[in-house]
Amino acid sequence: MQLSQMWREHLKAGCPPEMRGLNIAGTAASALDDEITACVSACVTHSLKMDSRIERRLHDIAHALEDFEGQGTPEVAAYCHRLNKLVSAVLVNASPAQEPRSDVPTESNTAKQPVRPRMRRR
Repeated sequence: MQLSQMWREHLKAGCPPEMRGLNIAGTAASALDDEITACVSACVTHSLKMDSRIERRLHDIAHALEDFEGQGTPEVAAYCHRLNKLVSAVLVNASPAQEPRSDVPTESNTAKQPVRPRMRRR
């Protein structure tokens, strides 16, 4: 299933009322849903550049969601499962941030290199 379709299904299903007041991965459930929605949106539009901080946060969220899938009502379990599928899909589909290569001149690293004046030949 495509990420955008999973996202639409998650948005359509909504957040069960039992999630109010719960914290998952140190974040209120509604704020966590917003955080994941932002990542999914950026991933779908190919504007998410995965760095180690984002990747670590998504893994922490995934582990916390797994713990919540076995707790509470079936609605809470289904919600956490859907959210975790989105997190997993973002981890798989997001493009990693590219480290600048020092051997390829770019505007930023050519500006730092001293320029040696050319000597005129006669």
